[in-house]
Amino acid sequence: MSTSQFFGLMIGYSGLTAYQVAENTLANNVANVETEGYSRQYAERKATDALRTYTSYGMQGAGVTVTGIKQYRNEYYDNKYWANESDVGRYEIQETYMSRIEKYFVDTSTINGFSTLYNNFYNGLEELQKNPGQTSTRTAFLGNAQSLADYFRTMADNLKSEQESLNAEIKTTVERINTIAEEIASINKQINMIELRGAAANELRDKRALLVDELSKIVDVTTSEVPIVNESDNNKPTGANRFTVQISNGATLVSNYDFNTLEVVGRTPEQRYNQTDIDGLYDIKWKETNTSFSVLADNLSGSLKALFELRDGNNVENLKGTYKSGEVDANTGGNITMTVKDPDIVKKSLEDIIASSNIPQQGTITIGGVKYTYEGWSVKKDTAASEPEFTFKNLKTAEGKPFDPTASSLHADVTTVKLSETVDYQGIPYYMTQMNQWVREFAYNFNSIERHGEDLNGEKTENRSFFQYYYNVGSDAGKKDLKEYPENATSWSFNTESDLDNYYFLQAENFYVNEEVIKDTRKMATTTKMGDENVSDSDLVEKLIEIKDNKSIMEFRGCTSAEFLTCILSDISLNSMSAKTFKGNSTNIKNAIQNQRDSVSSVDDDEEALDLVKFQNAYNLNAKVIQTMTEIYDRLILQTGV
Repeated sequence: MSTSQFFGLMIGYSGLTAYQVAENTLANNVANVETEGYSRQYAERKATDALRTYTSYGMQGAGVTVTGIKQYRNEYYDNKYWANESDVGRYEIQETYMSRIEKYFVDTSTINGFSTLYNNFYNGLEELQKNPGQTSTRTAFLGNAQSLADYFRTMADNLKSEQESLNAEIKTTVERINTIAEEIASINKQINMIELRGAAANELRDKRALLVDELSKIVDVTTSEVPIVNESDNNKPTGANRFTVQISNGATLVSNYDFNTLEVVGRTPEQRYNQTDIDGLYDIKWKETNTSFSVLADNLSGSLKALFELRDGNNVENLKGTYKSGEVDANTGGNITMTVKDPDIVKKSLEDIIASSNIPQQGTITIGGVKYTYEGWSVKKDTAASEPEFTFKNLKTAEGKPFDPTASSLHADVTTVKLSETVDYQGIPYYMTQMNQWVREFAYNFNSIERHGEDLNGEKTENRSFFQYYYNVGSDAGKKDLKEYPENATSWSFNTESDLDNYYFLQAENFYVNEEVIKDTRKMATTTKMGDENVSDSDLVEKLIEIKDNKSIMEFRGCTSAEFLTCILSDISLNSMSAKTFKGNSTNIKNAIQNQRDSVSSVDDDEEALDLVKFQNAYNLNAKVIQTMTEIYDRLILQTGV
C-alpha cells in the first residue's frame, strides 16, 4: 500500500504527543523529588510499526509510540534492603532498651546506686561495731539497711515496668503487622484492577514497597510476584499478578487479595517462663489456624524478635533434665519426677540451687516435646552422690488432660524434660534472677550470723530473721521469717507448697528488713552472749562486716558481695555495646544498599533538568516537522490545485 499524502504530518504528530507525555512524566518526577518511597518514572517509547509500501525501498517508518509509563526500580536491591532491614530493627530495639536498663544500675555522685548504698550499709555496721549499745547508732544502721532493701525493690519494680513496656510494645507491633498485611492485600487488588486494563499502577506499587520496607524492619520478609495466566487460552498472561508476602521462615502473611491475622494471647500464671515474670505476658498465634507463631529462631531477626529477647531472655539458664518416673495422683492428677544429671547442679547444695533458681511456682514444662502446665514443685537429694530430683505436680496439657505416665513415648533416663522456653539472651528475667541470687545469698549469710546472738533485751535471735520477705497470697499474706538450711546436709528437700520459710520465696521485689527490729532497735543482735557486762561486745558485727569482702563467706559469680554491681554492669555493658556495634554495622549496610536503590529509583535534580532540555528540544523539533509539513501541504493543495 502507499502512504497517505498526510503521512508525514501524522509522524510529526506522534513525536509531538510522545514528548509531551515524556515532559508530563518528568514533571511528575520533579514534583515528587522529596516524596518518601517514590520511584522515578519514565515514558517508554518505541518506533511505531513500519508500513509496507510495495516500493523499491520496501517499508515506511510510521513515527513513535509511547508503550507505557514505567518505573526505575531494581528488585535485587529491594530484596537486599529488606533482608538487612530486619537486623537494623532488631539491634535498634536492643540498644534502646539496654541503654535504659543500664541507667537503672548507675551509681554516681548524684544518684545513689548499689555501691553507694552498700558502702553506707557497711559504714553503718562499722559504727555499730564501735558503739553497739547506742540507740542512735543502731537507728542509723537500720536506716541504711532499709535503704539497701528499698534499692532492690525499686530496681525490681523498674525492670518489671520495662517488661510491661516490652509486652505492650509487642501487642502494638503485632497490630501494626496486621494493618500492613491488610493494606498490602487491598493494594494488590487495586494494582490488578488497573493493570488488567493495560495501565501501570506505579504509585500503588511504590506504596506497597514502602509498606514492605516497614514490615521488613519488624520481621524477616520475603516476597514473590508471579503473573496470573489464562489457562484456557494457552496460559496467556492476563496482565494481573499474584503478590505474596511471607514472614519468619516462610509463614504466609499475604497471598494476593487474602491476608492472615496474628493475635496476642496473654499467658496464664501456669504458663510463666520465669519466676519473676509479670502476669499476662503475650504469646502470638495465627488467628485463622490457632497455631503458635514464634520469631525466636536463631536465623531470624527483626524488632519483634528483639522485644521477645528482652522481655523473656533467660540466657538459656532454664532447668533441663531427663525423665525418671511419673504417676497419677487421685487428687492432683499427673505428676512427673525428673533427674538433673548436670555435674554443676549435682554438686550444688540446696542453698545454691535455691539461690540461683528462677523456676516459677506455677509454670510450663516440656516432656519429650509435649507441653504441660504444672502447679507446684519440689526438689530433693537423697545422698551426696545422688542427682537432685525435681517433681512437678498436677501436670495438664493445653486441653486440660492430665499427664499420662503410661504413654509409650516416655523412657526413663532418655526422654528430655525442660522447663519453659530457652531464650538465648540476657533480658529482663536474667537481670531479675541475678538480683534475686544476690539478695538470697546475702540475706541468708546475714541472717545466719544474726541467729547466733542475743539482743539487748537478752532474747535469743535463733528464730528471728533480720531480713524477711513479703508473702502476698491469701490469708497468709505478710512478712515472713526465713529458715536456715541444715548445715553440711548430704540429703535435703524443698516443697513450694509447704516450705514457705524457704529463701526460694525471697526476691528482690519483696526484700525487707524485719519490722520488729525497726520498731525496737534493741532486737538486733550484736554479740553471741548479751549481758550487762557484754553490752559493748560486737563479735557478731565483726562477722557481719566480713560478708562484704570475704569470698569464703559469700561469693557472687566469682566476685565478692560488694562487686555485685560490677558483675551486672559488665553484662549490661557487653550487651549494650554489642547492640550498638551491630546496629552500626547493619545501618552502614542499609545506607550502602539505599544508595544503590537511589541510584536506580530516586529522582535526581540534575538528571531531570538535563532530560527537560532534551525533551523540550525533541518536542520543538517535532513541532518544526509539523510546521514544515503544513507549508508543504499548503503549497501542494492551494498553489498547485491538486
